[in-house]
Amino acid sequence: MKKSLIILAALLIALPALAQRKGKKVQKPAYTVTAQEAMAAYDFSLAEEILEHQIAGLTKKKQPTDQEEGLLESARKSLLRLHATEQVTIIDSMILPKKQVLQQIKLSEECGSIMSCADFFKSAGGKDCTLFRNELGNHVVYSEANKKGFLRLKEKSLIGGEWSMEKQLTGFEEEEEDNLNFPFMLSDGITMYYAAECEESIGGYDIFMTRYDTDEQKFLAPENIGMPFNSPANDYLLVIDEFQQLGWFVTDRNQPVDTVCLYTFIPTETRRIYNEQELGATKLASLARISSIKDTWKDMNAVNAAKKRLAEARKGQKNEVKNRDFTFVVNDNKTCYTLSQFTNPQAQQKAKIWVETEKEYAAKSKELGALRDKYATMNEAGRKQIASQILLAESTLERLASDKLALEKEIRRLEQNK
Repeated sequence: MKKSLIILAALLIALPALAQRKGKKVQKPAYTVTAQEAMAAYDFSLAEEILEHQIAGLTKKKQPTDQEEGLLESARKSLLRLHATEQVTIIDSMILPKKQVLQQIKLSEECGSIMSCADFFKSAGGKDCTLFRNELGNHVVYSEANKKGFLRLKEKSLIGGEWSMEKQLTGFEEEEEDNLNFPFMLSDGITMYYAAECEESIGGYDIFMTRYDTDEQKFLAPENIGMPFNSPANDYLLVIDEFQQLGWFVTDRNQPVDTVCLYTFIPTETRRIYNEQELGATKLASLARISSIKDTWKDMNAVNAAKKRLAEARKGQKNEVKNRDFTFVVNDNKTCYTLSQFTNPQAQQKAKIWVETEKEYAAKSKELGALRDKYATMNEAGRKQIASQILLAESTLERLASDKLALEKEIRRLEQNK
């Protein structure tokens, strides 16, 4: 009897709990923000949690999860980048239409120039591609769509008054659907920044840095330059003026369509990251997403000096590409682009002859190339017929090269002696 009463009591206690379980479903986690909102607030851990929950629910319902998995990958990459946020002093910001941004970057002439590919190639339409031209005006790096419509980085050089055939830059190992755009090279001619939509991007376009290996004759594996330059939004362009000690980068984070923010910062030679333990997660996230540029101001003397340099740069004229007939390096301190820039009359007359010789050399080089291409496709009899033409063209080129070299030496001697 006593044993029966104990069992009955246990049942009376358990039954309400069982009824409660049957009457109620297990509570889902209540999130007050979306994964996208958490990403925008740089709370990447929360975004990861939300997305994992969403993916589990969709998988259970046998629904597609591609979009959520893409965001989850971005959240995880962003979290890693957040921990390595670089200390950058940002002195100015400007919100403007994307199509006007290049006009607001006031580069020194020594740094070259940036422009749209449409302006340089005098073409209309096409994708939003940009081009970098070096100080001498004889080398350009630019972006162009391939046959499948994806952007690749290419280059051309000015040789003998004519632009060479375009060549795709090597060393990037891009995937088929990657887009590479917005190139800029430092004055060393080796270091290049560009933006890419690729596997290593946090989201959309990210800014990368690479250097040219002169021994291997290709670019080294690019590095994502991280936060605060990059974000889950699109980050397009980074430019550094080593002579004015100013840098600019462009992003569309927190901006409406076709609008960007142009930030101006003080470039540094060494990369230093914030100490997350000292700052705390909230402050680090605020600096990474650039909640306030004043939060980056630690040395007011440096900030005020940079602001003064920026104001002086804005007063000057936009760095337009000069009208250049040719490029003739006299010495380390002087380069002539037109005949009128030669101060010695005899050097100017010799330069006229040099210009014509350059044109003749370029034409003969083109002719020889065509003959060699033709030679490669002909049978033995045909090759014998044009072999003498090839030999004559080669002889003429050798003579012209010798004449050019002699003229260059004489022009430099005359111009420097005046």
